[in-house]
Amino acid sequence: MSLVRDSGMNWDAYLFAAVAIGATALWLALYRLPFRKARTRQRVRLAVASRTGLPGRYVFPILGTVIYLALGIAAAAAVMAFGGLDLLDLLAWPITAEGVGLLVLSAVGASALTAFAMSVLYAVRPTVDVPGAVTGVRWVQEILALPRGWRYAVPAISAAVEEFFFRGVFLGGLLAAGAPVWAAVVVSGAVFAAGQVLLTESALQAAVLALSSVVLAVVCGLLTAIEGSVLPAILVHASFAGYYTQTSARRAAPAPAAVPR
Repeated sequence: MSLVRDSGMNWDAYLFAAVAIGATALWLALYRLPFRKARTRQRVRLAVASRTGLPGRYVFPILGTVIYLALGIAAAAAVMAFGGLDLLDLLAWPITAEGVGLLVLSAVGASALTAFAMSVLYAVRPTVDVPGAVTGVRWVQEILALPRGWRYAVPAISAAVEEFFFRGVFLGGLLAAGAPVWAAVVVSGAVFAAGQVLLTESALQAAVLALSSVVLAVVCGLLTAIEGSVLPAILVHASFAGYYTQTSARRAAPAPAAVPR
């Protein structure tokens, strides 16, 4: 069954959008708020390390990732149940040569558009350190404390869950509720970008993540609508997140700040 319908925006689509936005807000609040205070983070780190034998520097990369993924999956399940969406319907992708070509073109296009957006940022402010801004984000710092192989896997897995929620459940649910493609892409993309910005600590970090998030929202949103499946978009976003986390860490002018142990 295709996710796209030809009807215009209606109250079902508005109601679904409100529920999905509420689920997103709850997801991010439950992930971010409990550990905002340094004292609380230190207590949790020491408690987990002492009980598990896990090195202190690995506690929040692992604990934070597990919490983020679990909350994202729970949010997706709740919104899917509300919208009557089917998991297999969202993921089903009849692989064709045209579809694979579009997948590759989307991946290349997302990278190229992001590079263009960053070049515009450099043109406006030539002294900015974009890689340093990326590696300065707290959750990126924590991921970079993990062993090398996990530094790619963790961002990719997190991106896969984000993509399933925002382009699969959120965008797909809007389309199934009768929203036009442009509205579904804009609304789900705007909420996705806002969520990414809320996880930053500075204006430059917010600008960099907002630009890359808008690119992903448009490219992956259109890819999902065209292919009738979120699976290609998951592959694009997962590879994008893993690659840029690694390259930003290598290119950052200052070394990322050490995560407290």
